[in-house]
Amino acid sequence: MLSNVFYGIGEPLIQREGDTHVPAEAYLDLVKALGCGAYRSWMHLTEILEDPSTPNQEAVSAHTRLLDRAAALGLEVTGMSHEWFLPKGCRQAKGHAMPQRDLTEGSLYMQALHMLEESWYTMVSLFPQVAQWEVGNEWNINAFLQPEGFLEGDMSKPFTPDEKLDIAVDMMYFAAKGIRRANPKARVVSFSPALGTPWLGSDLPDYLPPMYGIAWTLDKVYSRIKSGNFWSDNADDYFDMVAWHSYQMSTDSSLQGGDLFLQIREPDNLWKDYNDAAYRIMCKYGDGHKQVLLTEVGFTDCGDSQREEIQADYTKKILEIAASLPYVRTIYNFRLLEETGMLKKQGIDKNQIGGLPEVYFGFFEEPDRECRPRKKAFVLQKAAGGQEDLTEAGKRVSSQMKGVIK
Repeated sequence: MLSNVFYGIGEPLIQREGDTHVPAEAYLDLVKALGCGAYRSWMHLTEILEDPSTPNQEAVSAHTRLLDRAAALGLEVTGMSHEWFLPKGCRQAKGHAMPQRDLTEGSLYMQALHMLEESWYTMVSLFPQVAQWEVGNEWNINAFLQPEGFLEGDMSKPFTPDEKLDIAVDMMYFAAKGIRRANPKARVVSFSPALGTPWLGSDLPDYLPPMYGIAWTLDKVYSRIKSGNFWSDNADDYFDMVAWHSYQMSTDSSLQGGDLFLQIREPDNLWKDYNDAAYRIMCKYGDGHKQVLLTEVGFTDCGDSQREEIQADYTKKILEIAASLPYVRTIYNFRLLEETGMLKKQGIDKNQIGGLPEVYFGFFEEPDRECRPRKKAFVLQKAAGGQEDLTEAGKRVSSQMKGVIK
């Protein structure tokens, strides 16, 4: 029986098993201890499959073990992939990239779309435990949807904002086809748009706070679908649920290319309106009945204890506001664990998103520190109604470090 699915948490636990030497499924006990009833799992097509039709049996076994444990704990799972395969003739075999859009049958672009459909068919056939599949991540920014060969070639020539969304609509349609062929009962979740800034690849007007990039993107997505110029003018053929990443970001326009996760204020009606604006777009196009997943929400304190205290209060406020939004099915807090191992990697830029801030979103420290709950963990637990001793739960999980599953 499912727990309360409103409160969720996300973490790439299979990937973290290799980093922390704790079985991935053991960490789900922390999700349950928090009182959360939903878990968002990183399940990249290119890590679980050898090619669009061939499973990697070792990876399938690892994810099956994790998903079976989630089912036993009554956790609803959203599976997410933001990588895919590319056809021969491209400069790369997989990644976040697509060939230039060319709808001519047999083109590299159409081959990539058919490969995407087949990949999703294979993936979903393997994992009936997954209730819903999020087909993409932040395709409105250059980092997650880029021209094939972009990272090895001229990075000054990304897709334009309109090119990205043309491609995103195509990809959602073909992903949905594959998912529904494999499991008609599974729910298809849209790709999750994020903030919009010029340096990330958005054309959101610069007089708007960057989080209105979500509504801006959704309007462009729906207008394409309804135009009749794509594969179907019915949004149901693309997704059953809508997702977006509703972080509380800085509105400081002076931070050109800077870290918008740090110069932030307490969430208030502006944060509520970021989300309401996106939902208003859904209503505008007749999709107001669909449920929403806030697939990533969270705060990073960069290891600063004073900021940690402040952000625990911010977490409480954002959970309260989210609970007032009737269209939200689940708020997925990002993320379960710290990732201090990132600090040891070469080339990390501690001043940019993905650098030091990425390390400290976690609600728990890592197992070498006994998975100590951080202050915001107690806030989330109180909101979600969890009853367990989080400190003891962390110790139990960290004690499994020697039980490495190879």
